[in-house]
Amino acid sequence: MSKNAPKPIPEPAPKAIPDDVVARLEPVVKRVFSEGDFHRVDMRSIARDAGMSFTTIYRHFSDKERLLFWFIAYWLTELQQLALEALDSKGTAIERIRRYLLAHFSFYERNPEVGRIIFVTVPLERWMRDDTYRYREPTRRLHQVVEEGQQTDELRSDVKAEVIVDLTAAIFNRAFIVWEFKKRVYSLTGQNDVIRPLIESALLNPRPTSASRRPRRAG
Repeated sequence: MSKNAPKPIPEPAPKAIPDDVVARLEPVVKRVFSEGDFHRVDMRSIARDAGMSFTTIYRHFSDKERLLFWFIAYWLTELQQLALEALDSKGTAIERIRRYLLAHFSFYERNPEVGRIIFVTVPLERWMRDDTYRYREPTRRLHQVVEEGQQTDELRSDVKAEVIVDLTAAIFNRAFIVWEFKKRVYSLTGQNDVIRPLIESALLNPRPTSASRRPRRAG
């Protein structure tokens, strides 16, 4: 781990909402925001579809943006845990990065509506104003793993760690959007095997020193 690595920043936990409210709202929020136009969604329609009063929803969420962003943070709690487990697992840097990507592929294949909301329908300009947009801890830990790989001469060091972190995000984001565009006719998780050689060729140091050990291929 880099000596200059930033200290962990706690993830903003979603504020406490009664379980029964979450259970009734969640399927409606997933459906209306993944299938429809964000700008046409309104709180009263959500309340009606969830069989709840508008006053009850408004008690917890002041507008539809707060409602949606709370649920995004709620859904991503699971992914953040899986991503951190992948990055903190044993193995070389490239192996852990591949597991990190696989965790994302697997999560969004199980939760395509969440992926559609995040990558397709939510207005990013609005979401970026909200604290839930920051994927703090997984990104920070991925940055550390990349730096570790660069310091051991496993990963290329002719580019900054931030560039490699951005590259991994771009690879997944594009893979999901194409999967969605093609109507999910193939396995999103299966794309991890397709992308694996590209990740290796892009990230591994092509000329490691004799003292460094080239990582073995993970099965």
